[in-house]
Amino acid sequence: MRSRFGVTAALLVLLVPAVAPAGNVHGVLWASRAAARRSATPAGAGASRAQRIAAQRGVTEAVVWIERIPDTVEQKLTGGGHHWFWQKRAAPHLPCVVQKANAFTPSVLAVPAGGSVEFRNLDHVYHNVFSVSPARRFDVGKNAPGRADTVTFDQPGVVNLHCDIHPAELGFVVVVPNHAFVRPDSLGGFDLPKLPVGTYTVRAWHPRLGETKQTFDVPRRGDVGLQLVL
Repeated sequence: MRSRFGVTAALLVLLVPAVAPAGNVHGVLWASRAAARRSATPAGAGASRAQRIAAQRGVTEAVVWIERIPDTVEQKLTGGGHHWFWQKRAAPHLPCVVQKANAFTPSVLAVPAGGSVEFRNLDHVYHNVFSVSPARRFDVGKNAPGRADTVTFDQPGVVNLHCDIHPAELGFVVVVPNHAFVRPDSLGGFDLPKLPVGTYTVRAWHPRLGETKQTFDVPRRGDVGLQLVL
């Protein structure tokens, strides 16, 4: 009986995937060099939360992501790793961009390559969604009030959204190469998924402030703190 229990326990251990050492990756995305310099001064360090948010105005529109991650990390982030037979996988969430008051909301949406986005007209007038961006060219045609269309984005890149009926409408779908991406908070802070030991490149993009990137190393022990400046 004991031998059977021992064999069963050993098999269970073998079925559990090995977990590589991983470090937490966190940081701050600065909306400008001036904001970064100001934060390093005694006056900036002592600024109120409202003042710091004002200095970082609009930073929440940015997208931060890792260029390449190990397949094991991607599987974990997508829930595609080991599952017991009784565990049900949740249906993938379909992000949505709505058109209302002649605007795309949210104005910036991030999705991993291969992901789909629903475009829904919540206005009382007709709309259209199209893009001529190299990463994804499409045109869903005229959208009646209440109509929804789904578009799949296979290639990483920034896709500009337009409406041929209302030229002032402008939005963006940022297609990132994997699921290691985040949106910074109002102070520019962000936390990326844990990563195993190695060298990585982090990128940040903002619709008005441009793009930046930085290479960093995840050590065998300890976390990583990043400072990115747009």
